[in-house]
Amino acid sequence: MPLCSISALSIAADINVETSVAATAYLYETNTEENAATSNHAAVIVPSILASYSSKRLLTSVKIEHTKVEQKNQAEGADKDYTDYKYNSSLALIPNTLNIAISGQQSYRVISQQQQFIADKVLAAGDLTKYSNHSGVIDFTIPNPKYFGLNIQSSYSETKAEESIEGAAGLNGDNTATSIQLYQGRNARNYTFNVSAQYNDTSRANFDDFKSSLIRASAGVSIAQNVSFILTGNIEDNDIDQGTFSRRTNLDSTSYGAGLEWQPRSERRVRLTYNQLEEVENQTNFIGLNLDWAFSNRTALEFDYGKRFYGDAYSLNFSHALKSVRSSLTYSEQVTSFARLETTTNPIGLFVCQFGSTDLADCFQPDRTTYQLQAGEEFRTLSEIGSDISEEVIFSKTGSFSLAYQKRKVKASIRASYNRTEFLESDRVQTNRNIGLNLSYELGRKTNIGFSTNVARRSSNNDATSDTIINAKVDFNRNINKNLQVTTGLRFIDRDSEIEGSAIQDRRLTVGLNYTF
Repeated sequence: MPLCSISALSIAADINVETSVAATAYLYETNTEENAATSNHAAVIVPSILASYSSKRLLTSVKIEHTKVEQKNQAEGADKDYTDYKYNSSLALIPNTLNIAISGQQSYRVISQQQQFIADKVLAAGDLTKYSNHSGVIDFTIPNPKYFGLNIQSSYSETKAEESIEGAAGLNGDNTATSIQLYQGRNARNYTFNVSAQYNDTSRANFDDFKSSLIRASAGVSIAQNVSFILTGNIEDNDIDQGTFSRRTNLDSTSYGAGLEWQPRSERRVRLTYNQLEEVENQTNFIGLNLDWAFSNRTALEFDYGKRFYGDAYSLNFSHALKSVRSSLTYSEQVTSFARLETTTNPIGLFVCQFGSTDLADCFQPDRTTYQLQAGEEFRTLSEIGSDISEEVIFSKTGSFSLAYQKRKVKASIRASYNRTEFLESDRVQTNRNIGLNLSYELGRKTNIGFSTNVARRSSNNDATSDTIINAKVDFNRNINKNLQVTTGLRFIDRDSEIEGSAIQDRRLTVGLNYTF
């Protein structure tokens, strides 16, 4: 949390500018396998500015901060300057029909997931690299369609990093994506149809370009009350040189089938089909299940089972919302890349937070599940799954569970995640498991205490090794007046590693002042 903040200056009814300056002292002791416990201290100054603009059709948020680190340790690179920024903007050219959105960021992040939770701008800064991502999206939708619905979306993104897991060559690529969906309108009687297509073209500086397409289609006719006969088909194509893959010899597949669909209400549907999967010279028959079921306006389940080039394929999305408790459970499988992951729209989070903030105290649970973000706000997912910075094509299996609670003075979140990533061009497999707890409690009108802890386990098939990282942090914040805040904190990190020289312990005490102008 910034040590100094400038209070929001309202230039107009729909423009807000908040500037801040933070000054924090760090006292820390680090113990590694190679060196005995060494003590160090650092001073960190962070001026920042947060601006937002909102009108009937335009929402814009921008945050810029500069971090100056001065350390007692005079090792090369110990003292550094960092400039981070983040922005997003959305414009409704035609309300509910034609929208444009842009977003981007520059930050410093770990190159390898092995350094996640360890490296930051004070400790092991050499394991960070400068990273940036910028994207733009245009979206067209026919609102409340009578006879047929149409959605067309096109996007472009650019992702750069000074270094990557492949070395100093870094990462420099862009991705062009287009998707289209055509479906029946509200006046459709006794028939249904839904056709969607997606195309991505990702350029890579150090590898061949990665192109992929996915087409899904279904059509049905009513044969009884609430029951339809359904035809389905899927075509998945990943255009990339697969001759160098030793783990996967084929990434393409086609499937088609027929079955029955029961839909007692518009938001409740069950589909059961008999299908055939075709891969090169292989054919496999299977039964597919698709469920889209809203138990109430606060509880919904989406589940899909089928087969793809790797065998059984699953996807799951479950959400539940009460007045004080929200939960979500998700699972997905996809062939993608780091650049595509970074520009994929995040699922709606369980908390709404101040734009650019990482403090749970700056977040709140919206009073409804259909909450629309305002300027200066963003959804925060509780389970963030990262990946090594790499240009490789990856096959990712990702699952996460999140639980959020807010009532009176207490805010709490629990998150658990699992991610298995195959790096197809280097034949690496990386598995990450995380579980964490975050608490924020208002001791009084001017005083807040926060606690967070996380346990992460990383494993890799290359060297048959694993890391276990445990971290815990306690923060205490006291508002002296409306402009000045005092902060203190304790942090502990322990990494137990089977990789020689990677075990580390770090203990940290911080004291700071936040001033709001």
